[in-house]
Amino acid sequence: MRKQLGISSCLQTNFAQSKGGVMTLKLTKPAHRISSVADFVEYVMKWRRGGKKPVAFRGESYLGWTTRPKVFRPDVDLYEHERKAIRDLISIHPQEFKDDQTMFDRLVRMQHFELPTRLLDVSINPLVALYFATSEQRIDGKLVDGKVQALFLPDERQRYFDSDRVSLMANMSNLTSDEKRQIAAAQKKDIEEFNEDEAVKKLLSFVRLEKPYFEAKVVAQHLKLPVFVRPKMSNRRIIAQSGAFIIYGIRSLARSTEDEELRLSRAIVPAEKKSEIRDQLEQLGIHASSLFPEIDKAAGYIVKRYTN
Repeated sequence: MRKQLGISSCLQTNFAQSKGGVMTLKLTKPAHRISSVADFVEYVMKWRRGGKKPVAFRGESYLGWTTRPKVFRPDVDLYEHERKAIRDLISIHPQEFKDDQTMFDRLVRMQHFELPTRLLDVSINPLVALYFATSEQRIDGKLVDGKVQALFLPDERQRYFDSDRVSLMANMSNLTSDEKRQIAAAQKKDIEEFNEDEAVKKLLSFVRLEKPYFEAKVVAQHLKLPVFVRPKMSNRRIIAQSGAFIIYGIRSLARSTEDEELRLSRAIVPAEKKSEIRDQLEQLGIHASSLFPEIDKAAGYIVKRYTN
């Protein structure tokens, strides 16, 4: 048994009970081990779940990491101070956010500047995910395997940047810790009672700053289940990485059976194959300079290329 957040650690899993917002999963089938880029491409072309193709992909350099938004991670320990961290960054650098129209826009920019947020980076390009999975990672001095995860979600759990549901989930980050807990506690109320809750009204006030027409008909379930979001292609890095996001709302004690639609199936990148696969990706134009178009990243890539 392993602990993950709505995540499949292999190609298929059985979902068990959830505790503290973390799913306990039972493995039922070994994951594919990637030997080369060609092997990976062949595998991706056949990667299906229930006959459906993946919506997006995510690469992580360590197989054992739990996949969740950074602000939700206990080792980061920022969830209780999420609102203050966001306000501090905007206060210090207001010019960076002057063109952002929504809270989701601001979260995307904050993610770009590496502030932990409730967004999880994914890509619609599997080779980009493979690149991140091949990053060298050591645990206790030992090189470790990476993983590429394929995200499967139905159409109704996919949204664009201007979605009302995305606005609600993004603006959860504007609430205090007590208000977020209050909304989590009010989940089981019927829709009328839920929308009369003071914390929900506070959330609605933030959403109405973006969308004055928004009605007080918030469905608690829509705040609890993460969705895949297609962002504006207004950021050079998002364009370069074919980027998208999964956005999370309430961090609750929801049972895993309430989110049976979310599946992340994985393929393993063996530690001993990472360097070789990276070289193959570079031949295909997938490297640091192409994925991180900022000049400092390009300069670092050039130096590394010639010193090696």
